[in-house]
Amino acid sequence: MKITILGGGSFGTAFANQISFNPHNEVTILLRDTEVRDEINNKHSNSKYFLNKDLNKSLKATTDYSIISDSDVLIYSIPANSIENTIEKVKKHLKDSTLIINVSKGIFDEGKTIVEYLQESLESQNVITLKGASFSAEMINRIPTLLTVGFTLKKQLETVDKMLDNTNIFTDYTTDIKGVEILSAVKNIYAILLGNIDAKYNSANTRFLILTKAISEIKIILRKLGGREETIFLGCGVGDISLTSLNDLSRNRTLGLLIGKGFYNSSFNENSVVLEGIKTLKLIDSIITDDLQKRLPLLNKMIDLLVLQKKQTLSLNFKELLSKDYTTVITYGTFDLLHFGHLEILRRAKDLGDRLIVGLSTDEFNLEKGKVCEFSYERRKQFLESLSYVDLVIPESNWEQKTNDVISNDADIFVMGSDWEGKFDFLKEHCEVRYFPRTKGVSTTELKKIIKKQ
Repeated sequence: MKITILGGGSFGTAFANQISFNPHNEVTILLRDTEVRDEINNKHSNSKYFLNKDLNKSLKATTDYSIISDSDVLIYSIPANSIENTIEKVKKHLKDSTLIINVSKGIFDEGKTIVEYLQESLESQNVITLKGASFSAEMINRIPTLLTVGFTLKKQLETVDKMLDNTNIFTDYTTDIKGVEILSAVKNIYAILLGNIDAKYNSANTRFLILTKAISEIKIILRKLGGREETIFLGCGVGDISLTSLNDLSRNRTLGLLIGKGFYNSSFNENSVVLEGIKTLKLIDSIITDDLQKRLPLLNKMIDLLVLQKKQTLSLNFKELLSKDYTTVITYGTFDLLHFGHLEILRRAKDLGDRLIVGLSTDEFNLEKGKVCEFSYERRKQFLESLSYVDLVIPESNWEQKTNDVISNDADIFVMGSDWEGKFDFLKEHCEVRYFPRTKGVSTTELKKIIKKQ
C-alpha cells in the first residue's frame, strides 16, 4: 500500500514512522522544507522535532506533490490554517480511488469540520478521520496507542486496519465522523481549564470534579454541533480529553498551568494554542443558544478569559458551578411520519433542560380531532423512544390533561409550535410557556399528500 503523509511535523513524522514498520506499506512524507526532506532521506531523522531519534530506514520524504497521483492513501497532518493552501496542488494529482484520512485538528467557520471542508474542496466523498489519545513523543517510540476511526464505508475501515497492521496503533471506530472531528477541537479548551485548576488547587478531588463537569459540558456541545453523544466514550472522546487535560506533555494543559500560576498576559495572544482556542470558543459562542449556554458554566469562564479577556486568571465558585437547576421540558404532538421538522422541535426542546417528556396523541384522541395517522400510537411511541432527545413518552388522551401533566411531572417549561401561539398561555401560572417557529419546507400534511399521489 502506497501512503503519503502531507506534513512532516511531530505527529506526521511519528505516525509515518509507526506505519512504516508494516512491511506492506510504502510510506512517504510530503513536506515543504527541502532540508528536512534531505535529513529524513539521508540521515533517517527529523531532528527539528525528535532529537537523537532514528527513523525507520524504509521511511522516505519528498517535496513533490506528484507523488499523490500514485498513492492509495493520503493523510492530512498539517495545521488547519495551512490546509487551504494545499487544495489546488492536491487536486491536480488526486485519484478518485485514493482514501483521504484527516488527522489534523480544528473547526472552520460556521462549524464546518476539516473532513467536510476536504470533501467539498477536493470534490471527494472518500474522506475519513482518525483521532485519539496520542502524544507524538510516545508514538515515535512505538508505544501502544488508541485512535478512533470515523468512517462511512466498510472498505475504508478495512484499508485503515491493513495500514496499521504490525504497528502499535490500535483503533476503535464509529460512523460519526462529525463527532470525532468536533471532539478533537473542543477538548483542547477544557484541557487549558484543567491545567489552570491543577495549578491553583493541586488536588486530585478537585481535578476530577472539574474533569467530570467538563465531560458533561463537552457532551452537550457535541450534540449541539451535530455529533452523537455515544462518540464521547471512544478513544477520541474520554480518552483524548483525559490525555490532553491531565498530562504535562499537552501544550493546552501547559498553557493552563501558566495561567493558573499567574503568568498569563497579552503576549500569549500570539501563541498558536491560544489563537486556536479563541477561534473554537468564538465559533461555539456564536452557535450555542442562550438557554444552552446557561448549562455550560466552564465554557463561559473560558470565553471570559480568552475571548473577552475580562481577567488574566480563572476563578471558580464551586457552589455556583455545581448548583442543581434541574429542568424538565414537556411538549405534545401526533408525530406521525416522523420528519426533520419534528426532530428540530424535539432537539430545541431538549436543549432547554435536562429531561424531555413528550405527550403523544393516542389513536382514539386523533379520531376525536379528525386525524387519521399512518402509524399506530404504539409504533409512533417506539419511534420517539428511539431518539436520544426524548426521555419519556406519555399518552395524550384529551385536551384538558395538560395542566395535570405539567403539575404531576414537575415540568418547568412547556413547548409547542408557533401555530399554537397563545393557545396554552393558561399554563403560565404553572410553568414557563414557549412557542417555537415551525421548520419551513416540511410538514406531515404535505408528506401525506405526496404519499396519496403515489
